[in-house]
Parts: sequence; C-alpha cells; structure tokens
Amino acid sequence: MKILKIKKSMLVLILSMTSFVVQAQTISEVEKAIDAEQYQKAKELTKSLILSKSDGARNYFYLGNIYLETEQPDSALIAFDKGISVDPEYALNYVGRGAVKLEGSTDQATADFNKALEQTRKKDHQTELYIGRALIKATKPDYENAILHLQRAKEINDKDPKIYLFLGDAYHGMLKNSEAYKNYTQAFALDNSLLRAKLALGVIVKQSRAFRESADEFKKVNALDPNYAPAYRELAETYYLWAMSEPKAYKDKMKLALEQYRKYIKLTDLSPLSRMRYADFLILAGDYKTLEQEARELAKYEKSNKRIYRYLGYAAFENGNYPESEEALTEFISGVDTSRVIAKDWLYLGKALIESGKTDTAAWSLLKASEKDSTLLKDISTIAKDLYTARKYESAARIYEVAVSDSASKTYAYDNFYLGMSNYFHYAAKVKAAKDSSLTVTATADTSILARADTAFSRVIKLSPSTADAYLYRARVRRLLDDATQPEGLMVPDYEKYIELVTGKPDFQSNDRAKKTAVEAYSNLGAIAARSDNPEEQAVAVEYFNKILQLEPDNKYATSSLEVLEDLD
Repeated sequence: MKILKIKKSMLVLILSMTSFVVQAQTISEVEKAIDAEQYQKAKELTKSLILSKSDGARNYFYLGNIYLETEQPDSALIAFDKGISVDPEYALNYVGRGAVKLEGSTDQATADFNKALEQTRKKDHQTELYIGRALIKATKPDYENAILHLQRAKEINDKDPKIYLFLGDAYHGMLKNSEAYKNYTQAFALDNSLLRAKLALGVIVKQSRAFRESADEFKKVNALDPNYAPAYRELAETYYLWAMSEPKAYKDKMKLALEQYRKYIKLTDLSPLSRMRYADFLILAGDYKTLEQEARELAKYEKSNKRIYRYLGYAAFENGNYPESEEALTEFISGVDTSRVIAKDWLYLGKALIESGKTDTAAWSLLKASEKDSTLLKDISTIAKDLYTARKYESAARIYEVAVSDSASKTYAYDNFYLGMSNYFHYAAKVKAAKDSSLTVTATADTSILARADTAFSRVIKLSPSTADAYLYRARVRRLLDDATQPEGLMVPDYEKYIELVTGKPDFQSNDRAKKTAVEAYSNLGAIAARSDNPEEQAVAVEYFNKILQLEPDNKYATSSLEVLEDLD
C-alpha cells in the first residue's frame, strides 16, 4: 500500500511538473508571438491557456496586453478585471488596468500601479518592470518616471533582458540614442532570441539616415529568423525613406519597400493591426488604389473598427470619389474619440467638401486641421490658390480666410494678398452677374466684400511696404468704395505710392504692364485733381495727364482732359 501511495504521489508530482513546463513553454510562445506581431496567434494561445484553468490571472494579463497592443483598450480592461476577479492578489493585472487608465486619468492609473506594488513580493521585479513599460507605451509617455521604475526592477534582478529592452525604449523615446543603443545591446547579449532588441539597434541606425547600413542590420535579423515579421516592416520603411532621399532611386527603392511590407503582413497572420499598418504605409507611398482595396477588404470583417473609414476616406478622395470620401471621413470623425482624430483627417474632409461645393463647411474643417497642425496652413494655402486659379473667387476667399488665421504662418503675407485679390474679383463677378440680370444696384451695395479685400491688402502693406501691387489693388478697391458721384479721393494715397514704387524701378520703361498700370494711376489721380476748383490742383491734373502722354502719346483720355483744362483757363 505504501509503495502504491508513493507511486501516486510521484505521478501527481510528475504531472504537476509537466503542466508547469507546458505552461512555461506556452507563455514563452505567447511572448514570442507578441514580439513577432502575430497577435491572432498570441490571442489563440492565451485563450487556450485560459480554458486550461491553470494560472488564470497571469493568462488574463497576457490577453489584456495583446488587446492593448492591438489598440482595443475596452477589451483589455475587461481582461485585466477578469484576471483580478480570478486572483485579486496577482499584481500585474492592476498594472494592466493602470496602463488602460493612463489614457484618461493619470491619478486613477497611479492608484492601480500603487495597488500592484502593494501586492508584490520584495524579490519580484516584474511589477516595476511592467509599470515602466506602461509609462513608455502611453499616448503621452512619461519616460523619466518609467526609467525610475525600470531601475528599481534592475536592482532586484539585473539578469532580466526585458529590463534593458524597456530601458532602451525609454532612452530612445527621449532621443538619448547612445544610452538606448547600450541597453538594447545588453538585452540582446542576455537573450539572443530577443529579436526586438536587435531590431531596435537597426532602427537607431535608420534614424541617423544611414539607410544602407540600417537595411543591413534588418537583414541580419532576417537571417536569425526569416519568419520574424517586424524586420520586414522596418526594412520596408527604410527603403521608403531611402527612396524619398534619392529621387533617382525612387522607383526601385519604393518597389522594394512595398515588397517587404507585403512579406510583413503575410507573416503577421494578416491580422487587422498589421493590415492597418500596411494601410498607413500605403498612404506614405501614395499607392491609393491599393489602399482602397485594402480598406474594403478590412471593412468586410472589421466593420466595428472606425479607423478603416479613415483609409477609405483618404483613398476615395485621391481616386476621385469625393462623395464617398466625405461620407467615410464623416463616419470616422463622428465615430471615434476626438483624441484619435488627426489634422490630416480634417484636411482630407475639407478637401472632399470643397469638391462637393460645400465651401463653408470645408472652411470649418480646414480650420480644425490648422488648429491641430499649423504646418498644414501651407497645404490650405495651396488649396485656396487652386480655387483662385480656377476663378472660383468666392470659394478661394473663404479658404484664404483660414490660411491667414495664424499670423505666424510663413505664407501669411502671400495669403493675404490673394485673399484681397479673391475678394476683389469676387466683387467684380457679382457686379457683372448683376448687370446681366439688371440688379446692379443690389450688387454694388454689397461693399462688405470690398472691405474684406481692403483689410487683406492693408495687412500686406504693413508686412511688406515695398509690394507695389498691394497699393495698386487697394487703390482699385478704395475707388469702388468711394462715392461715385462725389468721390473723396480714397484711392489717391495708394495710387501715389504705387507710382512712386514702379516708376523708381530700373526696368520701368521696358515693362509694358508697369507702364499700363501707371497710366491707370495717373488717369485716376488726374481725374480727382481736375474736379477741384483750385487752380493748383488743376495744375497737378495737367501734370498727371502729360505724364500719361509721355507713356502713351496717343492716349485719347489724357488729350481730351488737357483740352478741357485749357478751356477752363
């Protein structure tokens, strides 16, 4: 009997040890799958561990981390909470829950991190390790605090390669690449199967724009494991940057980039996240036809993921499907948290709205884009100029109003000039349309358009006093703003300044356009002076008309005006 009991005890022990080894092997496979960005495989392995009902709290922690990696915070929180309910004393699920809460309340996240530390045994470094990692991977990373936690983990166990891997990430995020390089090297030295550490060394080389050398680094990772997907992604991005930096090699390098990215998505079990990364890359590469195909494929089985509508919106616009672009981007922007909407989303929506003739709504969308990223003001200026060139002056003026919303813009003076021009020609178009329909009085009474033009030209003159055309067009605007029957001469100072600037240029006599506009200025100045009963003003008028004849000897208006003034004598 005793022998039988001993055999049973040994059997239980052997089975227990076997179970532990299998668990350890499976967890190792989960970590390897996550590192290789094979998230679907990692998820399936973790769920099988959960079904085995052994070490459940830890398994839920891994499942939650997979959801965090695949940008599913709600699912991650459910997994971490489930892990806590299975074993309230297992610390890492509190860390996971804190990682989710970092996106909202840092106070709540800190409370969860502190709870995790309370639950941790003194010789267990993993809580500090994963708190550090959470702080690094947050939308607003706290690298310095992360390093403090990782250093504490290192004090407990300086043999864990993940500590050095995450320290490398923190220093890399702080742009301290020498420190990052040292830690990544140490991580790989401790565990040469930790390919992400080796990959990170290549990333640092890539950021120094040594593209050939970084490509060689990624190929070395491929040689260690041909199925390690992230190396192909990094290689693709390296070829893309290489293509952008060498125009002569653009076609060949871009072809290589797309080939490497296709290898990447195949090796990541075509998971939605890897396909979305591919979609992001297609945007960079400008391959919108393929992007639209990818987005439509994703939409078949990932309808709940609103990010797909971003891709559809971008691709539809670039492929000329403007109503579909507007619809998709509206769906995306209205369906996600405002923090997920980037400036480019508003820019594309604005462009789609313009194509649909919804200029006012487009202007609002473009303003939102510029508020999120002021560098897009240059793009908005280009959009407005295209409308101006197409003689859509009212729409151009509306978009130029957005372009000049930030006085720090590099194109502020330029945009104000064309804002003034757009309003000036918009007014002229309205007058013409009114004449054609016998509504001239109504059209000419709408001087608010001219007032906006005047304001824009005044800004240009203040910023660039030597811009002659700003005076010319402000003079034209002010002539229209003046009383037609009893003019006050609002245009006079600007025409005088215009003449001073253009006639003082060495090429004036050979510049037909300058001579023609000078004649315009002299004509208007002469007309104002000639209306006066003051002999001195009439003498000034004679001088102006004679200057016209110097430029255009056959000018009938100047000749007849001089005859009238002579008769008055």
